[in-house]
Amino acid sequence: MENYHYKLAEKLKLYLGNHKDTVSKLSQILHLSHSSVYKKLSGDSGYSIDELAIIMKEFDISFDELVFEKRKKIGFQFPFKSRKINTFHDYIIPLKMFMAVAAPIPDLKIQYATNELPFFFYFLDKDLTYFKFFIYAVTVWDMDNYKDIKFDLNDFSEWYIIKDDIDFIMDKYYSIPNVELWNEGVLTNTLNQIKYFLSAGAFKDPNDALMLCDKLTMMINHVYKMAKTGKKIKLHQNPDHIDTKFEMYHNEISHTNNILLIESDTLKQIYFAYDNPNYIVTDNDELIDYTRDWFRKIRKSALPISLHAEKSRRAFFNIIRKQIEVTRGEIEHIISKF
Repeated sequence: MENYHYKLAEKLKLYLGNHKDTVSKLSQILHLSHSSVYKKLSGDSGYSIDELAIIMKEFDISFDELVFEKRKKIGFQFPFKSRKINTFHDYIIPLKMFMAVAAPIPDLKIQYATNELPFFFYFLDKDLTYFKFFIYAVTVWDMDNYKDIKFDLNDFSEWYIIKDDIDFIMDKYYSIPNVELWNEGVLTNTLNQIKYFLSAGAFKDPNDALMLCDKLTMMINHVYKMAKTGKKIKLHQNPDHIDTKFEMYHNEISHTNNILLIESDTLKQIYFAYDNPNYIVTDNDELIDYTRDWFRKIRKSALPISLHAEKSRRAFFNIIRKQIEVTRGEIEHIISKF
């Protein structure tokens, strides 16, 4: 089989899931019988130029990434370039689709280096989810229906539309073992956003800003519990019944953008935050090898804070809790001037 046949088959599997779905979709768009598609996927027959063009256009696959193996240029996908986010559901659905495909893959592992609290933790709480979505709606996504309204914790109407999908995403995500590298500033951006929008008069009830601080403290205490048990658990979940491993490090040296490396025998991808929470994606083999080695080197210089690293864990999380306390005091001062 030509190498491009193999690469194309793997990319189609990622987009479509199982082999049966791949055959059905190709049969539909190429107007071929299932038996003809099977032959192409197995390498027994080739693709015409027209067929490759149809496939590449349908699944946004470039010719370069199929044919050239040693290139200085690296191709990325930007899922949000051609799809405007008009509702929170527009952002959630691609995550759900990806998790549906990725989570069942055997031996899938995640390495996550971040300078901000990973978005999956916000998903564990309705109010934190709404605040982050509200921020993105006003800034990154430029959603018209959020331009002239104030933030109100009692007004998260879309929650009932996206809740089941978020629950699905979290069930899948929390079934995948992962390693996370944090620095002390993971909440800096969110805490600053709370203060900024409060000062700008964007809270309907200023006390909601204090409520968000309480929720952040709750969330950080939960991550502390995850680090202590070394298990990936959701809120109020008994770690004794969970097997998914969670490994955590304090990354003091390398300050980086949010980088998520996903690896298994059949799926390898890197996600980079671009204009957070939007992201770009690549499955370039050379960059994946480089990033895997980068994670290895960073972990060697980082300070373990999970499982038996009690002293370093307490020190790290106390710093973050103190940041929330300081911000809470600043918020109270702002409110007192209203």
